[in-house]
Amino acid sequence: MRETRNPFLLSASEDIESDEMFLRLFEPAMLDLLPSEQLWDKACIFRSTPGGGKTSLLRLFTPQVLTALYTLRNKKSCKDLYTRLRSLGVIGEEGPLLLGIMLPCRTYATIFNMELDEARQEQLFYGLLNARMVLAALKGAAALQKFEFPKDVQQLTVKPLCEMEIPLGLQFPCKGNFLYEWAKKVEIDIYDMLSSFSTPQPDSLPGHDSIESLPLVRPGCLTFNEVPIAKRTLVMFDDMHELTTHQREKLLPILIELHKLHSPVGIWVAERSNEPSADQMFAPGKTPGQDYDGVLLIEKIEKFWRDKSKKRQFEKSLINIAERRVREVMSVEIDSFASCLQASLEEPGEEHIKAVVQRVHALVEGTPIYQDWVTARDRMKGTPTERLRAWRALEILITRKKRKEQQVFDFLLSIDELKKKDGSDVREAAGLFLARELSLPYYFGPERLALLASSNIKQFLRLAGDQFEEVLAVEFLKRPVALHPVRQEAIIQKAVDQRWEEIPQRVQNGWEVRKFLLAIGEFAKPVTYQSNAPYSPGVTGIAISMADRDRLYETRARTETGSFQRLAEVIDSAIEYNLLEPIPNYKVKGRLCMVLYLNRALCVKFALPLGYGGFREQKLTELSQWLEHGFQPKKEASLP
Repeated sequence: MRETRNPFLLSASEDIESDEMFLRLFEPAMLDLLPSEQLWDKACIFRSTPGGGKTSLLRLFTPQVLTALYTLRNKKSCKDLYTRLRSLGVIGEEGPLLLGIMLPCRTYATIFNMELDEARQEQLFYGLLNARMVLAALKGAAALQKFEFPKDVQQLTVKPLCEMEIPLGLQFPCKGNFLYEWAKKVEIDIYDMLSSFSTPQPDSLPGHDSIESLPLVRPGCLTFNEVPIAKRTLVMFDDMHELTTHQREKLLPILIELHKLHSPVGIWVAERSNEPSADQMFAPGKTPGQDYDGVLLIEKIEKFWRDKSKKRQFEKSLINIAERRVREVMSVEIDSFASCLQASLEEPGEEHIKAVVQRVHALVEGTPIYQDWVTARDRMKGTPTERLRAWRALEILITRKKRKEQQVFDFLLSIDELKKKDGSDVREAAGLFLARELSLPYYFGPERLALLASSNIKQFLRLAGDQFEEVLAVEFLKRPVALHPVRQEAIIQKAVDQRWEEIPQRVQNGWEVRKFLLAIGEFAKPVTYQSNAPYSPGVTGIAISMADRDRLYETRARTETGSFQRLAEVIDSAIEYNLLEPIPNYKVKGRLCMVLYLNRALCVKFALPLGYGGFREQKLTELSQWLEHGFQPKKEASLP
């Protein structure tokens, strides 16, 4: 098998042709997305922005991949994954126990273009789905039995286990080749009609009235020598957002109802998320991640990983993904991905520390209440980097204190109060300020590279791939492999600039989206760099009240142009393309807001920190002005 020069470029599941390589690159921690309960009892919907890992997750459960995993189960790279899938009842000592049927939804929207009424279009849609479900099931069954497909499907027997309306042209029981020929004919007839330039005659249309093939793929319906092919069946619809709105609104309720009737058949749906419209198919007031009647809606994948309890785990998983890809490159001697990226800077000189110390002493001159705070810093031990950051953090805290209160008291501020205020957020703000003041790189090292992913695997692979491309180049020239922080940041900035330039062409409403993002960034930067760091470590987003959020999307739903219609469409596009990260129902001073954070990679463009938490609430009228005229800065005290 030909070696891939830079495996990070294989950012989509479709790019990885070999099932064995797919398994070596798949990170088992991604299975944490699956609910611990009701995984098979409910129909499940997985949502994410492009590159969130939906297709890779579904591909893992296909027969070809499961069969390959069983063969490789004793290899170090696959042991953990094999163990995880055994615990889910997907695979066992004797082999795969699941028949996974994966159905991409990328071509069905063309049916909508035919000059037919909705009922006739639905017949063609259901007919094509039925045919492809049967063909995928037979192909999967052949893979599980190690048959040649379609040659050996005649060895399979098909017999429904429940009463069902038998599609025209079928009779049961039958052999697998009979079912194969039937499904192939249905698919070809519909293809011929879709590619024909003439208007079809409604009476001669092929197709079906509903999803009639689901009962045919139940466990026990497909057998070999009277033994069921698998103990469980899973039908997976990938990229359901590619369907027309009408097709999706018709199909999803049918699938949920059929799942109730044929519960041994699991139903999974993967689709691109679009936060404002995410709840339209469900009861008002409910949010993703909740259990609905007959369906378990898995909250947006990126949102799942941003949870505080999962965040560090996901960042660690990203580094593991990088390590797996590095191991695929045999032509260079690289110990690990982490070893390729220098994670620390040279220690600062004493002159830099002295400069900050002098500023602090000047700041507290004539105000003895800070004496104990300054004395504590004078006595502090540690590396030059730790001391410099600690003094810079103290400067922020004293500036904050002096701005906040009128100094009408003369008692000393205690060391305990200093410890309480001197948190990680202030230290991070101090590091950000120092990077700007001393012209030092800030975006470097494996940990910050993982943060820049914005909880999106594909975004991480692209950024890491750019870094690894440089590593391959310097390794070829026999120079030191570990990239210096200055070079790492330069590579990241170039990638971010390229993505920024692509927004108008790549994103719906792209020019306006970029203008709006620019306004957010230009608003956030001066607030972040105020000398007292009021929203430490910095502002990386905005927020609107949930009431305003509802106003936005009520406006969007109307056909007539509303006052905030354009704003709603721009925010909608930014969320859909993972340029804004929405956090709905965020509690702020007793009220609920929707926070809109900049994608972490865009924080690089505006020299902002990578943490979450800092945002400022805005009115819709103000945001509309940003969209129309850009952000108009106000004079605020900030760093020079």
